[in-house]
Amino acid sequence: MEYKKKGYLKSYFRFFHLKDQHNVEFPAHYHDFDKIILFLGGDVKYVIEGQTYELFPYDILFVGHHSIHYPIIDSSVPYERIVMYIDPAYLHQHSSENGNLAYCFQYAKENNIYVMHLDEKKNNPIINQIHTLEKSLTNNAFAQDLYTRISLLTLMVLINRGIIDKELIEENNVSYDKHILAVLNYINNNLLAELNIEELSHRFYISKYYLMRKFKQHTGYSIHQYILNKRLILAKEKIRTGQSLTEICYACGFKDYSVFSRKFKSVFKKTPREYKKSLTVQPIISYHREGEYYE
Repeated sequence: MEYKKKGYLKSYFRFFHLKDQHNVEFPAHYHDFDKIILFLGGDVKYVIEGQTYELFPYDILFVGHHSIHYPIIDSSVPYERIVMYIDPAYLHQHSSENGNLAYCFQYAKENNIYVMHLDEKKNNPIINQIHTLEKSLTNNAFAQDLYTRISLLTLMVLINRGIIDKELIEENNVSYDKHILAVLNYINNNLLAELNIEELSHRFYISKYYLMRKFKQHTGYSIHQYILNKRLILAKEKIRTGQSLTEICYACGFKDYSVFSRKFKSVFKKTPREYKKSLTVQPIISYHREGEYYE
């Protein structure tokens, strides 16, 4: 079984305000884009890279591109949230030397903290700015596109300041297995090393069979599939830099190009060569209450 990539961001930014009640199970998956969720209501748990968060109103989730995640939703209760998809390249393009707009996603990944809480909600500048952004997307006033861009960039500044200034509080309602979290961190920090179940079992002093069972329990997938997908994700990132495909193949732990190409296509629906030719960016924005949406 493989992790599935869900959703293709055809613009630099998409905004959804959704309230629904569907009996749908979402499998573990990842996106090429960064995602921010403002949770407003419902009975929802969110699993991100092996950690399970119980959500409360005004929790903010930071799901960086290629982070494996899925929600667990109680369909008997309406689920309301605001979701924003953001192209990482757009954040990079508009960052400055002392202002990395993607810091919130970097912080989440480095500290294993993917959900934060707004302690003070009344007149909170982050909440107010989200509403300003939503309003900018629903009218056709003068320079609407420019105003939306400014509103989005202002929101990202406020969010990152909130993390740096400790106005966004780390969410404590999280459960995880400390051994599996350590294994996940090691894998993600050593993707180019020799990684297999035997080596990981020996390194972390865990029974091989216990590790296999617990890893699947907390992530939904086998260790082998997790490593394979993370290496393919890394290869995809390297392709965007223009590096030789052959070099990327061997640099990402594959010993045979035909195997690399076949595995790449099975996950991304294109060969590495086809993907390299397809790289484009469409600078448009969109707002949706319904339509194409990937949880």
